[in-house]
Amino acid sequence: MQGAKAGHGSIFVMSSQVVSGQVGLKATMPALRAIGHETVTLPTTLLSAHPAAFPTKGAPAGGPIEPGQMIEIADWLLAAGALDHCTAILSGYLPSAAHIDAAAQIIAKIKAVNPQVFYCCDPICGDEGRLYLPEEVMHGLRDRLLPLADMATPNLYELQRLAGRDGFADEVEVVDAARDLGVAHMVVTSAPAAAERIAALAVTANEVLRCETARAPKAPYGMGDFFAALYLGLHLAEEPKALGIACATLAQMAAANMETSTLPHGPVHIAAAAIQDKLNI
Repeated sequence: MQGAKAGHGSIFVMSSQVVSGQVGLKATMPALRAIGHETVTLPTTLLSAHPAAFPTKGAPAGGPIEPGQMIEIADWLLAAGALDHCTAILSGYLPSAAHIDAAAQIIAKIKAVNPQVFYCCDPICGDEGRLYLPEEVMHGLRDRLLPLADMATPNLYELQRLAGRDGFADEVEVVDAARDLGVAHMVVTSAPAAAERIAALAVTANEVLRCETARAPKAPYGMGDFFAALYLGLHLAEEPKALGIACATLAQMAAANMETSTLPHGPVHIAAAAIQDKLNI
């Protein structure tokens, strides 16, 4: 990563945990470690595998972690000093409104100790034209967590639902919706692109960056988790080509792992940055 600064401190991540596979926490940890950030992780649910990983075997064993237990664990970590060097928080999969409430309490407690902690919300709730978590989760993400966030990383459908839009005619409407949500730094994945291409937009009040790469016919599970973590880590490292590096790395991984439908278990290879264009929006 030419020009990036080494990562310092730890990142506290709340998301799903699977025993088999590389999604949720098992996707975020290698992404962050590859660029110098250690993680402190708190599962929001524990499953034997991603629900779609073994489609003929029925629903995976396991289930949500009790929201109260999440708070108890976070309180212990704070009291023990395990979060003294926490520089950022990343929230991912939160299966219910009660889990969102627990996450909001935990974020507030960490920020009470260190107001400078950076919070990124990956508002996981749907994709490909449908919500796969209850409507109340989407509302909780919008009303409880996004107001606390310094950054958010929705996909295009999540942005549509969070912003209350029927759809998007063009990139201008996507950018307007991202800004309307009031988060200082929004990264919208699965943004509009030509056929067999996929794009991402990084939107702030004064700038819009766009990066486009080839779309893999079948993306491995965990790509969204990996992207949110990688982009966050690059941003914290003040990497000016964060969007281009994150998009290129995902495109490379998707192309190499289509057959297995899972992210690789070995070391993460950070790709050279794809071209990121500045849009006048």
